[in-house]
Formats: sequence, structure tokens, C-alpha cells
Amino acid sequence: MKTLIALSLAAASTTAFVCFQPGGEPPPRDTVFVLFDTDQNGEISMKEIDAAAAILKKRDVDNSGALTRDELPRPPRPPRRGESDQGDGRPGPPPPRDGEHGEERGSGGGQQRPPMDDDTDAVPGTVFFGGGYETKSVDKGRPVVLIAAALGVTEEMFRDAFSKVNPSSSGPPSPARAQANKKVLMDALGKHGITNERLDEVSNYYRYQSEADELWTVTPAKAAAVIKEGTVTGFEIINAGSGYSSAPEISVADHPDVRVKATIEFTKDLRTNGRVTKFTIIK
Repeated sequence: MKTLIALSLAAASTTAFVCFQPGGEPPPRDTVFVLFDTDQNGEISMKEIDAAAAILKKRDVDNSGALTRDELPRPPRPPRRGESDQGDGRPGPPPPRDGEHGEERGSGGGQQRPPMDDDTDAVPGTVFFGGGYETKSVDKGRPVVLIAAALGVTEEMFRDAFSKVNPSSSGPPSPARAQANKKVLMDALGKHGITNERLDEVSNYYRYQSEADELWTVTPAKAAAVIKEGTVTGFEIINAGSGYSSAPEISVADHPDVRVKATIEFTKDLRTNGRVTKFTIIK
């Protein structure tokens, strides 16, 4: 009964977002199916309903005994112009416009978005990573936390510098505007020891096109669960990865009640910036 109530509440929380779709666009995958349709077949079976309580309990990451809005997936919304639906209920961020950093956009460091890990038929104890590529709304899809760390400045410093840029409203900027934009950034960031070459290197590394379902350059992390007498007691980081802009969600196959918090670290080294450094089992 509690599980059915939880499903009903989750469904109610997403109704307002999936009913009003402009232009007849199909609705994005709603929160109920993101959480409970684990085999992604478009239906929630009785087996998945029975497992729903454990899934919701795992979302209580602070072990408070209650779920907050921040502990549940965000309700879907129709993709805005220039965005792509990632297929998991979260619209893709808009791509940075051409020439915002003062140069024309090339292939950059963008790569195909890593697929969400799937624990279906997984070996018990397998560690899965989900998400970890969220950005703050103020940054409009740009991984400012990674860019700022790589440049050696704070997020606020980079946002302030970028707020003075005058991007092109359509197509690549004119050479004059591109040069002006670069000067604006260098005037603000150069005093922190950032060279023109370093700004270009970092900008190109984290440039991507979301309309092509790309993501900035990332290396998915890998880890193994340490299990003793059937209990997860810790984790071994096999590959710390890089490019995480937010802490990824962690799950362990066949251990749905284990709640884990990942810690990430930002560095000036592009190869280690946004890496996973620690796993904490939440009692």
C-alpha cells in the first residue's frame, strides 16, 4: 500500500509537466518511469512496483527518514529551442553559442554522451554511476565549475568575466566581435595569470554541441565494491574518471539498500578535473 501511495504521489507531481506540450511534441520521460521502470520497457510491472519502496528509501541520502525535492529526480519539462532530450527525463543543456569565447567553434572536446549505467542482470556488487553532468541553471548548460577550476579562478570570477561577453545572436560572430569578446575575457582573466593560449585550450576542451547529444570531454569513473559476508563495507576506485560537474549517483547491484555519496575534486589538470575521489556509505 505504501508503495502504491508513493507511486501515486510521484505521478501527481509530474502531471502538470507532461500534459502541456507545445506543438504536439511527445512528452519527455516522466519522473515515475525514471525511478521505477528499471527495464525501460515503458511499463511499470508488479515486480517493479514491489521494488519501488527500496528505490525510494535509497533516495534518502541524508538518512533523515523523509524525502526532499532535492532527493528526487526533477520533473520533466519540454525541451527548449536548441536543446535535446537525453532520454532520462532531463532535457539536454543548450550548447554554447559560436564565438562566445572569441573564436569560431570547431569540433572541440565534445564527445557522445555516456550511456546511463544499467544494472539489469548485473553481477552482484557491480558499481554503477548515474549522471554527474548537471550544471547550474545560471550557466545555461556550460560546465563553469570545470572551466573555472581548469583556469585557476573561482566560478564567480569566470561568470563575471563572461557576463560582459556579447555573443552573436545567429551564426558565427564577425571577426570584429570575436576579437572584442576575446579582449573582454582576457581583460578580466589575464590579471589572474591566464594566457590567451590557456583560455583557448580550456574553452576548446569543454566545448560541445548538445543538439548532437554530445557532452564535454569526460572519462567515466570505475570502481569496485568491497563486500564482506554479504555486506558492502567499502569501495576501491579503479579509475577516478574526469569531467564530472556534479557528484554522480552511485548504486551497487544486488544491494539496493546501500546508500552511497560520491565526492568529486576539481583541479587545473584537464585529465583529472572533476574526478571521483571518495565514496561514503551513508548509515
